[in-house]
Amino acid sequence: MTNDVTFAPAYTAPGQNAHNAPMLNVLGMPVGVKLQHAQTYGQFSCVEVHMAPFQFGPPPHIHHELDEIMYVLEGTITVLEGDQPREVPAGGWHFRPRGVVHTFWNGHGSPARFIDMYPSSQDFAHYLEELAQLGQDLYNEGADPFAPESLARFKALDARYNHEVFYERMPEHIARYGKAKP
Repeated sequence: MTNDVTFAPAYTAPGQNAHNAPMLNVLGMPVGVKLQHAQTYGQFSCVEVHMAPFQFGPPPHIHHELDEIMYVLEGTITVLEGDQPREVPAGGWHFRPRGVVHTFWNGHGSPARFIDMYPSSQDFAHYLEELAQLGQDLYNEGADPFAPESLARFKALDARYNHEVFYERMPEHIARYGKAKP
């Protein structure tokens, strides 16, 4: 029997990522992997996400094999679950079950931070690492991230992790929810 678990300290200091890895740029959001999937025998991972004032997160999407748990550390995050927006202030929790279309954003004038936890055998923190790399690759290539061939690359990555991202809904989402609170 092989053991492909990588052991690392289970504690990371504030502002530090697992294995002192640099922050990722995921769709313009600084994301730090706090606990790697391999550190938990492939059962859990979590990241810390930083959002600027009035910043949108990912396009609406659905996970078919993954639940997410959010704990807001600073500011307020608005989570769209199905068609219901919910504000989650600092100290608040939000559970996003698999099979439900969702997204999130910071609709306020101050920064926000949250921990996103993935209690799953799926290595979602690694998906975020791959997504950040794909974004960097497209930037380095001078590619339009919204061009059909770029979207095909995003969709291929999404499919490997058994989730769907509704890129075409983003303009409608921004038009509907882009009005921030004063």
